[in-house]
Amino acid sequence: MTKKLARTGFLLFILLLVLGTLSASAAVRLKAARVDEGFSGVLPEKAWVEKTAAYDFALNRDLNLCFLAGFDQQYLYFGFHVKDNFLTFQDDFSLDFQGSDHLRLVFWPKGSSPVTLYLLPSSKIKEPLLNISGASWRQVSVMVRSIPVQDGYFLTVTLELSNLGLARGEREIPVQIGVNEISSTGEAETYWLFGTGPQDFATLVLSP
Repeated sequence: MTKKLARTGFLLFILLLVLGTLSASAAVRLKAARVDEGFSGVLPEKAWVEKTAAYDFALNRDLNLCFLAGFDQQYLYFGFHVKDNFLTFQDDFSLDFQGSDHLRLVFWPKGSSPVTLYLLPSSKIKEPLLNISGASWRQVSVMVRSIPVQDGYFLTVTLELSNLGLARGEREIPVQIGVNEISSTGEAETYWLFGTGPQDFATLVLSP
């Protein structure tokens, strides 16, 4: 009986730890700035910095990310400046681009399963690529642009808000962001900005 109680107590402890991790992750709140109608997402990085909300993340000694977020009545705009001293985009054929440096965005649309966007900044045809997993979103409802920069890459995503199933007046969007990095020795590691994996998220708030 004592062993059974001890085992139950240990399992409850582990469960509380997991729930605590998820709660701490979900408690992170970031704001997206409202942009004017002329924004459209087709702008140099300097304009993104001036018009959107910016957040900096140091993921390891050689990997840094500046995340930018904005929105208007129809679209959600994300910008990513990734600083990485070694980049490879050789894997442009697998569905998750695991063998290439790339970004992953995870959303939780109302009434459906999580949706993951795999964003490859460059490919053999020198264009960014997009794979969508977990939903039947139209590819044309997501626009991806990528600009090489001296210390890494700058990638932007324009996403139709209608994909997320927000109710009228709803202003909070759960989102997780992962940076997949390939080392010079070919090893892959995904750094998640919030929590420990794709099941965790932060709350993006659309500012009035």
